[in-house]
Amino acid sequence: MDLPRPLDAIRSGLSRPLDALRSTDAVRIERLFWAGVFAALVAVFAALVLAPDPTGAVSIAVALAAFAVVAPIAARLSAGSVSPNAQPGDQTVRYVVFFAVATVGRVGFGALGYDGLGASIVTFGAAWVLATRAEWLNPRRWSGGTTP
Repeated sequence: MDLPRPLDAIRSGLSRPLDALRSTDAVRIERLFWAGVFAALVAVFAALVLAPDPTGAVSIAVALAAFAVVAPIAARLSAGSVSPNAQPGDQTVRYVVFFAVATVGRVGFGALGYDGLGASIVTFGAAWVLATRAEWLNPRRWSGGTTP
């Protein structure tokens, strides 16, 4: 008869909390990554608007200053908005769906000759609604929290 060893019981008892901790860390890392991407986009936009000459040092300085201001704010806001049932990859799936639908929608409306505010609002609304419901596309949710 095979008796359970004490270390096996301890390992099995600790594996679930450790997996949950790793999952939480992965969600936070994902959130910080996307906060950095957002800050970089804001920095490029600010540099192009405030210093339209893309070859000068002023543009680079404006972009760096904007990134230095926006990155900590975006990181704090995104790290504080993690829901308890979030899985690693959820935010990435949402952003991919949002940008894919927005791009296809804008190109589609443009090909049909519909440009302007109305087409932009419809495209943005459709992308937003589909992105908020896109969690099921995350492969981690298919296999119960682990990658296949």
